Amino acid sequence: MTAETDFIDRLRAVAPEIEPALQEHLRDQEGELLPYVFSFEIAKWLDASASADTARAATVLAWLEDEFARGEFAVRNLIDVGIIEMLPSVPEGRPVLDLLPPGLKALAEDGGLFLPREP
Repeated sequence: MTAETDFIDRLRAVAPEIEPALQEHLRDQEGELLPYVFSFEIAKWLDASASADTARAATVLAWLEDEFARGEFAVRNLIDVGIIEMLPSVPEGRPVLDLLPPGLKALAEDGGLFLPREP
C-alpha cells in the first residue's frame, strides 16, 4: 500500500460520504485506485458540502489540515495538488475556500484560488 492509498483509506473512515464516489472510481479504473484522479472527486464533494453541510465540510477540512501538517511528502502533495488545487476559485469557490484552515488556505492562496480565474 502506498502512502497515498493509505491516506484515502483513512479519509474513508473520516468521510464515509465519499464511498459511492470511490466505488464508482474503482469500477471505472478496473479495481485500481488512482489517488490523484480520485482526489478530484474529494474536491468536488468538499465544494458541494461547503454549502450543503458547512459543519461537516469544516470537520473534514480540519482533518485534512492535520494530515497535511504531519504527513509525508506524498500525502502533502496529494492534498495540495490533488484536492486543494482542484477546488473552484472565487467567486464560485467562496463557500469552501472560506472554510479552509490556515495551512490549507495558504496553499489555496499560493495556487491563486482567491483570484478570479480568467474566462
